[in-house]
Amino acid sequence: MAETKIVSEIYKIDSTIDSVYSLLSDFNRIGMIINMAKQMEAGSEQMAQISDKIEDVRFSEDRCTLTVKGMGDVVVKIVEKEAPKMIKLGGDDNLPFEFNLWIQLLENGPYDTRLRLTFIGELNFMLKMMLKGKLEKGINQLAEGLTKIPYMMLK
Repeated sequence: MAETKIVSEIYKIDSTIDSVYSLLSDFNRIGMIINMAKQMEAGSEQMAQISDKIEDVRFSEDRCTLTVKGMGDVVVKIVEKEAPKMIKLGGDDNLPFEFNLWIQLLENGPYDTRLRLTFIGELNFMLKMMLKGKLEKGINQLAEGLTKIPYMMLK
């Protein structure tokens, strides 16, 4: 196994750091946003592609459980928090590799929060060859998507 590190670009969020941290540090609140997006059919093509693979999603404050076709339950959990600047996520033993995803926040002004995601995973050579490009693209898409959430409206 080799460590694979992927760092996103730095993205700007037009919201206070406290609002961003409050939402991203609670999977229940993230679940509420996902359910709202489904009802509004936001990004319907992407949502449809994801929905085809995910049979069920359950949320609690510190974990999200996805039932994925062909894989069973996949759990993503919050393993560490440092308010209001860092949230560290990790997986469970059902994944074929270990990983952590850091959500790093920096207050750059009153309504200017900077966000960067850092992924570190233990991938074998074959997984690294297959997934690295997709992970790089996905990490940046996730970071960009997090900038579009109306944090101040969801207090």
